[in-house]
Amino acid sequence: MGSWPADVERRISAGRQTEKGRAKQIDVLKPGWRSAMAQGQAISLLTRAYHHTGNKTYLKAALKALKPFDVDSKDGGVRATFLGRYPWYEEYPTTSPTFVLNGFMFSLVGLYDLAQTKDAALGEKGVSTAQRLFNNGSSSLRAMIGLFDTGSGSSYDLRHFSSGVGAPVIARAEYHVTHINLLAALSSVLPRDKVISDVHKRWLAYHNGKRIKPN
Repeated sequence: MGSWPADVERRISAGRQTEKGRAKQIDVLKPGWRSAMAQGQAISLLTRAYHHTGNKTYLKAALKALKPFDVDSKDGGVRATFLGRYPWYEEYPTTSPTFVLNGFMFSLVGLYDLAQTKDAALGEKGVSTAQRLFNNGSSSLRAMIGLFDTGSGSSYDLRHFSSGVGAPVIARAEYHVTHINLLAALSSVLPRDKVISDVHKRWLAYHNGKRIKPN
């Protein structure tokens, strides 16, 4: 599998705290786990290296790096599914999905970069694997982005939902700005996507002090 495994252990908790004030651990990623965020960033780098040099070794490596996106987390890949319907590329591929937002969007950027490469191998019906993965991922983002909206900022992930315990993990300022910047990048390549565009504008307004009024 074309990937770059992380050689460190990562412990994932269910949220900031439980009723007793302690975070419940939901998973441990042993050394060797793969991250959709790392895969996406590597794909972006390899794609740019290929465009700059014309060396197809970089392109072949980028194409191999797509493989974990089609493999479920439990089987060593990076794919989770939300409510049995929406594919999500996991920054932390835990058994109980966390649905980290920034890592997912970073992976989409990498998939988009490779999908725009005319020499990328074509799959079913003339659509490259990268394009299929990007299309499916952007559809999931469109359907799920509202779940991360707090009315005054954004959530870092959805582990409170998937694990069933713990409070939401609210994105601190740096992560909220990262969300805004990634939404801007994705909105620029999905110009007709009003949902993503509107959320980008609303989250930018949150960053500038705006809050949604209560009913």
